[in-house]
Amino acid sequence: MSKCLFKKIYKTIGLSSIVFAFISILFCSVIVKQYFIKIEMEEIEQKIDETIYRYHGENHQLAERLKIALGSGIIINGYDSLGKQAFRYYTIDESKHNIDYEKVNETIGTQIKHILDGESIRGITKVDGIDGNSIFVAKPIIQDEKVFGAVFAIKPQSELNKTLLSFYTILIVSLILLLISTAVPVYLVTKKTLKPLKDITDATINMSKGDFSKRIDENESKDDEFGELIKAFNYLSYKLEQNDKDIKLLEKMRRDYVANISHELKTPITSIRAVAESLNDDMIDWVDRKRYYSMILRESIRLQALIKDMLELSRLQNPNEVIEKQSLCMGCIIKEVREKFEVIAEDLDINFITPSEEVKYNKVFTNYNRVIQVLVILLDNAFKFTDEEGTVSVEIEEEDEFIKVIVSDTGSGIEDEDLLFVFDRFYKADKSRKSEGTGIGLSIAAEIMTRLDEKIYVESEPGVGSRFIFTLHYK
Repeated sequence: MSKCLFKKIYKTIGLSSIVFAFISILFCSVIVKQYFIKIEMEEIEQKIDETIYRYHGENHQLAERLKIALGSGIIINGYDSLGKQAFRYYTIDESKHNIDYEKVNETIGTQIKHILDGESIRGITKVDGIDGNSIFVAKPIIQDEKVFGAVFAIKPQSELNKTLLSFYTILIVSLILLLISTAVPVYLVTKKTLKPLKDITDATINMSKGDFSKRIDENESKDDEFGELIKAFNYLSYKLEQNDKDIKLLEKMRRDYVANISHELKTPITSIRAVAESLNDDMIDWVDRKRYYSMILRESIRLQALIKDMLELSRLQNPNEVIEKQSLCMGCIIKEVREKFEVIAEDLDINFITPSEEVKYNKVFTNYNRVIQVLVILLDNAFKFTDEEGTVSVEIEEEDEFIKVIVSDTGSGIEDEDLLFVFDRFYKADKSRKSEGTGIGLSIAAEIMTRLDEKIYVESEPGVGSRFIFTLHYK
């Protein structure tokens, strides 16, 4: 499609050049023809004047001098003071020109009186007896201020065509050579000028097919309109390519999300259904029924927790959800978390370390309940993956504009290939513990920190432990 477009452009330029050359030839031919006729007429008149001025003698002498002065292709008639023809001279090939001399003489006869009265005539006119227009010059023969006769010179325009034909030939050949000599540079310049447009056209066609990777070389047109167009096109291509990648990523995340939800919901539902069917079919002894009821209760609680976390994450991702912030004492937050997890630490035989009382002087601008929620999620994970006699700690590091809250453990750690995905929904780095938790907790923590305009990240070394760090600004 683009090739056809540019062929049409080049064809249009070529045809325009040919039309321009043709019009130039026509224009020049008309102008030159009129110029030649005018020059020829003035030259005839001038030669007649010069010949008459130098004339002293008989009429036949004047005829001979006019013949020499005016050359061939002309009719010369001379008359005396009484209007009688004194001489006639013509050098026109009668085989090529159909001339009726009687009618020519009749035309001259109508003008003799005016010329003998001292008038002069010069012009382009139709002379009876001659095809086409002719140059018509009539002059009185004046000697010592007295009119002795008249001279008529008639030159058909067809006689000029011989001279003009040579000029037209030269003109046409020159224009053709000029057209050829300019056509190649014009084609090359046009091709170079239109190359960015052609590249953009080709790239646009690729974009319509879903390929947004094409870029145009911005060095081809730096400072003109094409340069601006290329920059705009490249920026558009870049944005479309990014959007395309984002769409594909979102689509993959959507598929993974649906698959993960289906998997996470399937496990407790399958367990509940299997136990319920067994109880319904009286396949369970009365002694074991309580254990099976406990299984149903446990899986129901797990299912409820999963749905609750999913709803919580969805609510956090809603842009209309507002999280209000206020100035808080960090010590109050640490105190509540300590009280909540001290009992858990004792039951699991894990050392639990929290900041000293000095932390109460730290004032942060945040949301109390959401920070508690994030700490609970991080500590819950820390205790879950820390063995007996291990250590879980909460630390505070002060910076100029914010504090860092660090939740550390001495658990199994996280492999390097898993670090980038720990905050993804349903992602579980420890595949051996896939039955524990919903896999959404860290996603909720990351979303909360994002909504609070804070950062959260993880540092880990396999076999040594992990450190989850998030920031809280003073204001």
